[in-house]
Amino acid sequence: MDISIEISKYPLRDAYLDGVDDFLERLHQHPELKIRVNSISTQIFGPADKLFPILEQEITRSFERGQSPFVLKVLKGDLSSMEIKDY
Repeated sequence: MDISIEISKYPLRDAYLDGVDDFLERLHQHPELKIRVNSISTQIFGPADKLFPILEQEITRSFERGQSPFVLKVLKGDLSSMEIKDY
């Protein structure tokens, strides 16, 4: 089943962008993921059976480098092509 995940990482240090950039660079090493990055969060789309193990691996690697909370929203389906109405 395809899923969509919105994920945000909050490294607990002054140079927080280094930790975010490192995490995003590692995610982009997985060509089976469709990834969209913006200034607030990252959206990842793909099969759940592939996406969850990759996230487990990369979040664990982030934890090995220090405390770093993650916030995730998980939705059913690949919503990457969903058009949002302009308000």
